[in-house]
Amino acid sequence: MSPHQLLSALLAFPLFLGGCIGLHAGSRYPDYDSGEVRKLLWTPENDEGPSFTLGELKIRDEACKDVDTHAVTKPLTKDDFSRFLQGLGVKDEPVMARGNLYWYEFPGTDPEDGDRVRLRLAVRDSVEEAALDLHKSLLEHGPGWWGVRRSNLAILAPKAGVAEALAFAIKYKLVCWGTMAMAHVDDVYVVPGPYTQL
Repeated sequence: MSPHQLLSALLAFPLFLGGCIGLHAGSRYPDYDSGEVRKLLWTPENDEGPSFTLGELKIRDEACKDVDTHAVTKPLTKDDFSRFLQGLGVKDEPVMARGNLYWYEFPGTDPEDGDRVRLRLAVRDSVEEAALDLHKSLLEHGPGWWGVRRSNLAILAPKAGVAEALAFAIKYKLVCWGTMAMAHVDDVYVVPGPYTQL
């Protein structure tokens, strides 16, 4: 290997490594009981006891009891998402990050110490743009980053393990509000659930 090839390989190594582990988010999710989450999951064949592995699970309808899960295609605004959260008793006011991006903050592991889980809501012009925005954002941020999409709204959530992400998304009914997706090494997996939108 020439010195030039060696230098190129060494410079590429951190980029490769970062793609495998995902960008650090600075957020710590609260501790959840994985047994409680597992009760709301099926295997793809509708059997009990799925593993927390992307492509090997789906969310049961019971996770969205009393929540309307019909697909929405009309244009939505940040106020639609805010009203959904208010209906769950979440009183967070969004902060405009820039233009059509907003931050929503939820309690993290130690909220008294300022630990927060921050979701980014992007308001796009169309369903297709929101789908592309979420897909690209997940791939750019890397494994463990996840999000949900409903109509022209795309929500990006910080890096988490599969069980943590599912627990958070189920607790706040995000899996009922939109289609959930999660980044893996070089793919984005859709997590099948009660709300589905292509």
